[in-house]
Amino acid sequence: MERFIIDTDPGIDDAGALFWALATDKFHVEALTTVFGNVNVQKATANARKITHLSGRPDLPIWVGAPRPLVGEPNFAEHIHRPSGVGYWEYPDPAPGTDGPTEAVQKMIDLVMSNPGEISIMALAPLTNVALAISLEPKFAENVRRIIYMGGAALTWGNASPVASANIFNDPEAAEIVVQSGAKLTQVGLDVCRKFSVTPDRVEKLWASGSPMGRALCEMIGYPDRHQDTTEMPEWKAEGMHLNDVPCVAYAINPDWFQVRHLRVDVELDGKHTRGQTVVQMVDRWGGVPNVDVLLDINAAAVADALVESVTAFGTRN
Repeated sequence: MERFIIDTDPGIDDAGALFWALATDKFHVEALTTVFGNVNVQKATANARKITHLSGRPDLPIWVGAPRPLVGEPNFAEHIHRPSGVGYWEYPDPAPGTDGPTEAVQKMIDLVMSNPGEISIMALAPLTNVALAISLEPKFAENVRRIIYMGGAALTWGNASPVASANIFNDPEAAEIVVQSGAKLTQVGLDVCRKFSVTPDRVEKLWASGSPMGRALCEMIGYPDRHQDTTEMPEWKAEGMHLNDVPCVAYAINPDWFQVRHLRVDVELDGKHTRGQTVVQMVDRWGGVPNVDVLLDINAAAVADALVESVTAFGTRN
């Protein structure tokens, strides 16, 4: 069974991905590492504790990571995820004040290097922790089994700038280190994430199931109590939950849900209007050696149904 470190910045979409990852029996989560992104790293770590506690994995290691990008300042997304990072969900931190040292990078290195070829990384956040691990340990990239990262846009527009996705925009230098590392990489970008949502009928099903995970996800977007309030998170309520990180879990479970091509990816670092863009060579014309498996399409309905089924079944089992 594949073993994953999940690098995360919860985040409502991270919560959806983590609930599924902790509910599935298709792979095993070894540890979580936290990083700045949707919220600061302290809030991300607290949210990770809440999610693992609700998921029946209170002893899962959670290692605190980078509080800022390699260059510049972080760009938090509290305007999307609300100040807590998990929307309207109210759940007590099971271990407040226990963040511990900033050791995620070294712990990631230690686990990968002591288990060569066995540990994969699922990166749901800016790639700062992963880039630091690659930079500090010269053989990290060849010893990690694979890295599945959420971010990038090949044939679609950005969500943090006209061309850049949030996770890449938040640390372009880190993303460039990762894509040039030689590790086996999969880009789960906006090309597939933009096509995926948990539609309103599935939100109703999650709530009706009584599953703790399902109800937590619903509460994050204010369902059902605030569902008629159009002043905050209106698109989530009208269109369903836009859980951009969920396709990463789906790809790890069943790659047949996706269309994928092995392509050349570079990250723009210097452009005045294009910093953070993933430059993807869709045709073999400029001589770039392919370095990333890029997901270009998704069976969105199948993924949404599988997520709902797994999350609700987990509540039944537990």
